[in-house]
Amino acid sequence: MTMKIMLLTHSFSPEISPPQRRWSIIADELANLGHEVTVVTPKPHGRSVGQAPDPKFNAGITIRRYPSLRRPRTMAGKIAKHGIDALVSFPSALSGPRPDVVIATVPALPTLVIGYLVSRVRRSPFVVDLRDAWPDLLRESKVLRWAWVEPVVSRMLAVLVNRSDLLVTVTKGLATRMRLNGARNVATVSNGVELDRPEMTLPVVSRGDKLRVLYLGNLGRSQGLDTLIRTMQTVESQVELRIVGHGTEKSNLMELADQLGVRVDFRDSVYGQKVLESYAWADTCVVSLRPDWPSFDHTVPSKLYELLYLDRHVTGMVRGEAADILIASQSGEVVVQSVNALVAHLVELLDHPEKLRTGTKGSQWVRKNASLRDSGKVYASLLTNIVNTRRK
Repeated sequence: MTMKIMLLTHSFSPEISPPQRRWSIIADELANLGHEVTVVTPKPHGRSVGQAPDPKFNAGITIRRYPSLRRPRTMAGKIAKHGIDALVSFPSALSGPRPDVVIATVPALPTLVIGYLVSRVRRSPFVVDLRDAWPDLLRESKVLRWAWVEPVVSRMLAVLVNRSDLLVTVTKGLATRMRLNGARNVATVSNGVELDRPEMTLPVVSRGDKLRVLYLGNLGRSQGLDTLIRTMQTVESQVELRIVGHGTEKSNLMELADQLGVRVDFRDSVYGQKVLESYAWADTCVVSLRPDWPSFDHTVPSKLYELLYLDRHVTGMVRGEAADILIASQSGEVVVQSVNALVAHLVELLDHPEKLRTGTKGSQWVRKNASLRDSGKVYASLLTNIVNTRRK
């Protein structure tokens, strides 16, 4: 049975973002299986596109792009952008043949609302692809600065998720949490990477006298990167720290480094080959989630899969399922997010550099457990069951 699948997402190729990395491959795999995939997404522009070439999509994928605001720097601006973009997307989502199923990606919460409305208007099953631990993360992060707004938004989110025909989470812990919150039909389709990518080859870089530590990614409140900078006060003579990326906390992190008088090599976001050059430079790559938000027990940063695929040594200031993955892959160490623990870890790597050599353990684990092509096949099976149930 072939299906007409509509995907509503706030980011898609050629943009560089977590939903793009997940859904570009899953959508391509769904098309390879004979399904027709229509992607409703904003027009890309600005730094989120990076240096990505114009994509050549599978013939089974149709892209409907709508005008979008430029990416703002403030959290309030981001919320407003997602809301306006979602409203503008509504006409595009209502055009064309009726889809057999509508999928909305979250945490762009307005996309969830539009997805639900489109599914009701077009009388199609509604699937929610939940990539973060909402609504718990909404409460913990206090991203909504008016105290009375958060319960209202969380309740609305819970109602829409619980009315979906299928909720798909990226971790098993999040699936369990959502069932406890009242979701009826829940499945897990984990994140991962595209395998067998010849362009994903690290260049050869000569090693330095100091231990090279890299953080590359979003510089936001979720990462708790101040611990990394404070650690440099103790190990600066032996460690070189490079932080690559942008985010709401970048200026605060730069100010902290100045106040402490430590050298940190802050760099703007990089894309494509420049990412690989950054990874090749590093002796160990940091993946970090702050320790005081409970929802991060069942959150796995998508960057972790990429680092494992490239067989990089990982310093994981993470817990829960992310820590379990790092331990299972034998590709680094899990470190408590504290200055003392991180200092001890870096000193250990300096004293025993052989620990930095992980061989191919990471890529072997990814090939077995985190192929996005396999995720696409699982998704196809789940969607087929939902559509068949509705038809019956």
